[in-house]
Amino acid sequence: MTECRKRIVECPVNTTAEQLMALSSSEMSQPTPILLIEPERGPALKLQDLLLNLFHESLDLGVAHSLREGMTYLSSHRVPLILISLTVSDYKWLDAVRALRLTAPDSGLIAYGSILDETVRLNAIRAGAHEVLSIADTSPAVFRLTIECAMIRANLPKLDARPASPEEPTALSPRMQELTHALNNAMTSINGFADMLLAQLPLNDPARACAERIKLSGKRAADLVQELRTPHESTPLLQTGATDIAPQAA
Repeated sequence: MTECRKRIVECPVNTTAEQLMALSSSEMSQPTPILLIEPERGPALKLQDLLLNLFHESLDLGVAHSLREGMTYLSSHRVPLILISLTVSDYKWLDAVRALRLTAPDSGLIAYGSILDETVRLNAIRAGAHEVLSIADTSPAVFRLTIECAMIRANLPKLDARPASPEEPTALSPRMQELTHALNNAMTSINGFADMLLAQLPLNDPARACAERIKLSGKRAADLVQELRTPHESTPLLQTGATDIAPQAA
């Protein structure tokens, strides 16, 4: 596996939040280690772009495709911030949040999803998440604030992100912006109804397979909408500062 991460500040497993805050300034000047647990490429790219925009080259990002890979990564790496998708397939999402809090109690934890209603947000907080984020239409400013709130609630020092800068104007035409916004709203509604349908269908119901296909197609369509709204060339999943940890977590 090609190593593209910068050095991670490693701490003993039993390091407390107070000890983490007491690390020397030379250690804290190292790239910020963050773990992203996301099973799908589209959302992983979106979160990676938001993180790189916030931390630039000071980011040391590990990308896991399942909770199991993430837990393996955490057994040998210390990270101040974890982001986990609520669509992980190898664990029920509330159990996944609880497991991460037990495994990394001194890390800030952000749970996220494409569409989140009030019940999902509250349940995620009850399960141990410090913040809950909807990434369907998240701006860099909202993303930055979410991370800062999570770090405050986790009683951890503020991460070394670069200063906020005015958002660059989009290159999309007004008509294209209007159409992509309307399409995004439509996909949000479709995905929301698919989630509701899956929540009501028993696991052995024959109709469940069709509902899961609708949800999968809806999520793919939502990812395409996001690409339309971002007028820049698509980038590979593993940019500088990001590491796919699947090989080492196998």
